[in-house]
Amino acid sequence: MAVTGKRVVFVKRPVGSATPDCFAVEEFEPAALEPGQIRVAVAFSSVDAGIRTMLRGEGFHRQVALGDVIHAGGVGTITESMADGWEVGAAVSGRLGVQTLATIDPSAPGFGLERVDASLGSLSLHLGPLGGSTGVTAWIGIREVAKPKPGDDFVVSAAAGAVGSIAGQIAKRDGARVIGIAGGPDKAAYLVDTLGFDAAIDYKHDDLSARLRELCPDGVNGFYDNVGGPVLDAVLDQLAMRARVTICGAVSQYDDMDNVAGPSMYLRLAERQSVMEGFAYFHFPDRIEPARTELASWVRDGSLVVSEHVLDGIERYPEALQFMFDGGNTGKLLVKLD
Repeated sequence: MAVTGKRVVFVKRPVGSATPDCFAVEEFEPAALEPGQIRVAVAFSSVDAGIRTMLRGEGFHRQVALGDVIHAGGVGTITESMADGWEVGAAVSGRLGVQTLATIDPSAPGFGLERVDASLGSLSLHLGPLGGSTGVTAWIGIREVAKPKPGDDFVVSAAAGAVGSIAGQIAKRDGARVIGIAGGPDKAAYLVDTLGFDAAIDYKHDDLSARLRELCPDGVNGFYDNVGGPVLDAVLDQLAMRARVTICGAVSQYDDMDNVAGPSMYLRLAERQSVMEGFAYFHFPDRIEPARTELASWVRDGSLVVSEHVLDGIERYPEALQFMFDGGNTGKLLVKLD
């Protein structure tokens, strides 16, 4: 009996939100392996805000062509191999695409395939706290760019999300007083009660600017931004002297990248001798392994709170991006494919 798989393909460019009708789930029969190839049974696919920027047809991130499998990080197990050094049964992660079976050449550029340690727990950890777009991004953003100091008033936006939740925990470890911005009372409570943040702002119900003045009367010393737009402006207006603003993402802008709203309060940077710096984790290739090593140690000893929101079944992937942008998840959003 022939082996069949399922995959999610891109069928319509979104206008605004990436709604489920932009995707289709189809069955396929993979071709026989060629020399140098491996086949991976993909267990989890990552849902990241940056995927939305891959659906435009042009942009900073690698683009998805109509009819192609959605580009997404994945983790799974090798089930067949005709490539030296890639044994059946090994756990791997990389850009496997949203498909239950991935056939790839590990030596080809673009996949970033690597072996992972299955003994740490669920393979999904390698897309969350140990994943490049999640935990590694948070670690590098805090340790290499934001560099909070003990006693700093440090603010994190999208703080209940995959990256923000880890970035805030690392800043707290490094001695900062951490204030998280999130949407809704449940997420605000999660930041304080579960993650150990010092305070939280519910941007959906609180006056963001007033709460920032209340919580940071001497100004914000550091800001790790995943949102952009009005949230960025509100924090810029409350900067302390010689503050550092770290731009990790701008999720509020991704649905309309042709009309990105830049910060209107950027002159606060000059007035308060402050700096704003953007980054991506792959700009720091020599820091990726140190990041993963320390993050893995925290996972092992249980000192890093790891939260996952898992949608079951590959059929759920078409709704996953809209679910994320609507604020449906707390922590890392994943789709369990099988």
